[in-house]
Amino acid sequence: SEFTTADRLRRSFEELGPTFVKLGQLLSTRSDLIPEEFIQEFTKLQDNVQPLPFETVKAAVERELKRPLTECYSEFSPEPLAAASIGQVHTAVLITGERVVVKVQRPEIEFIIENDVSLLAFLANLLERYIPESRVIRPRVIVDEFFRTLSLELNYVVEANNMAKMAENLAVFPQIVVPKVYKGLSTSKVLTQERIEGIRVNDPKALDAAGIDRKMVVAAGSRAFFKSVMIDWLFHGDLHGGNLFILPGNRLGII
Repeated sequence: SEFTTADRLRRSFEELGPTFVKLGQLLSTRSDLIPEEFIQEFTKLQDNVQPLPFETVKAAVERELKRPLTECYSEFSPEPLAAASIGQVHTAVLITGERVVVKVQRPEIEFIIENDVSLLAFLANLLERYIPESRVIRPRVIVDEFFRTLSLELNYVVEANNMAKMAENLAVFPQIVVPKVYKGLSTSKVLTQERIEGIRVNDPKALDAAGIDRKMVVAAGSRAFFKSVMIDWLFHGDLHGGNLFILPGNRLGII
């Protein structure tokens, strides 16, 4: 075959959907368990999902917020800014004029994930029963921990509370910007937050053109990160280029 075993497995995970994509992404961080060629393939895992139709999004938001969309937002983009397996993000403007992004969870995703995790738990049991060598990596423990993590990710109230707490913790750093959460327009399945508009941290040409002092940004970001880890014990665990924006005044916006 033109594809390696690792490549075929990565493609299979993408076809199997969100739960398996998330599992592959988790396994890509476990170089203690997984051979290097599989690690390299799993780091490529992407959510191959079709965006939800606007009518579905509108109905989901109205159901969650218990009022018409037009009573909550003066503008709401029908096209998503980003679409992923668990939810998708739309830009919007509040009635009071603030520019926001709204994360909307996919209907039925909770049911799909519960079914998939039940299958994974069944397979983990079989592995431990019939392949004694697998017991050393404890497949059932991995599946249990994976399900707990996914359950938290499905609850946007947890995310909103984490954002509010991190904003409070990092308020001592004027250069660090954490988006404000609009709790009156947020539930466990809808999250409305301040829109952070800046230059992506991985766009060096744009940063240079804007006259950004990179050393100053790195110093502020490093201090904030180490305070989060060493003092607060609450830190951002996914600091990639898509989640970091440089704002005017050498400020760092963290999504």
